[in-house]
Amino acid sequence: MELDDLRASWKQPVPVEESATLNEAALMRLLARGSGSPVAKMRRNAWLEIGFVLVCLAVCLGVAISTQDSYYLTSAAWLGLICLLSGLYYRRKLAVLRSLGEVAGRAVREHIGQQLQSLRSLVELYYRATIWSVPASLTVSLLFVGGRMVQRFAEPRLATGLGLLGMAYGVMGVLLYVLMRRATNWYLHRLYGQHLDRLEANLRELDELGGPGA
Repeated sequence: MELDDLRASWKQPVPVEESATLNEAALMRLLARGSGSPVAKMRRNAWLEIGFVLVCLAVCLGVAISTQDSYYLTSAAWLGLICLLSGLYYRRKLAVLRSLGEVAGRAVREHIGQQLQSLRSLVELYYRATIWSVPASLTVSLLFVGGRMVQRFAEPRLATGLGLLGMAYGVMGVLLYVLMRRATNWYLHRLYGQHLDRLEANLRELDELGGPGA
């Protein structure tokens, strides 16, 4: 484990001032292990997600330029809006990740704990936003397709068609909700959750080994 080379120093009795210094040094070493550190991996994953968002924006722009079909234009506009909003989210996430390495002159333990909690909150926000985007996207699509059916069909075919459409979207919505919950949980844990768990476990272990507040 990352703390194996630090345990020996904690086992020896030291003055309170030296204990606090050792604790801060250990925390800084946890955050400064180069490209293999949990923070570096989370930052790299965030940039990969930003790259994917940029690709989606390029696709949306291409669709907007190449088609005049209102359905595809509406879908591209909706996806583009989601991508733009996610840009604000990633900006905040990168700022928090960056701040983990900027602890000079601060209470190191408290600062790192606060930033990890902020990251945890951002991951939870991403999860909720992703889950709610499913019914929101289906609702937009349902309204658009239903509007087209109203224009093209008359009673009684219209009522039957709208009923079947509603049932199909309802079943699809339930299936997508279940799949998205599982996929998003796995995805977020893979990219961020496991690294946050690792850092938080290291903080707890340092506290138990004699850090401030132990």
